[in-house]
Amino acid sequence: MSSIANVDRAAAALSFACIAHCIALPIIGMALPFFGALAEAEWLHWVFTVLAIAASGTVIASVHSARSPKFLVPALLGIGLITSALFAQSFGFDETIPSVLGGLLIASAHLYRLFKHK
Repeated sequence: MSSIANVDRAAAALSFACIAHCIALPIIGMALPFFGALAEAEWLHWVFTVLAIAASGTVIASVHSARSPKFLVPALLGIGLITSALFAQSFGFDETIPSVLGGLLIASAHLYRLFKHK
């Protein structure tokens, strides 16, 4: 099992965790106030977005196949959508849609590369 495949598996899993967070945490937060506070913690969104950008930059810089347009375009669009979600409320939009779409694009880029190299 190659280390690139492990990176793609981990990145896809983290993307799906992000999607689950975006969809489930607000619902759970209605029943459990602690999780509701986490769902609204803006600093948490900034931390995870910065980590996603740093991890993406590392993968793109260090893995040659990550520079392929078939990987790079959806991955960068996904990072862009997740980053735009940080500012969505300032412009009167909900951050859930760009976050979920961004997570799906990033996950699809990693899954494409994972299955392409099998």
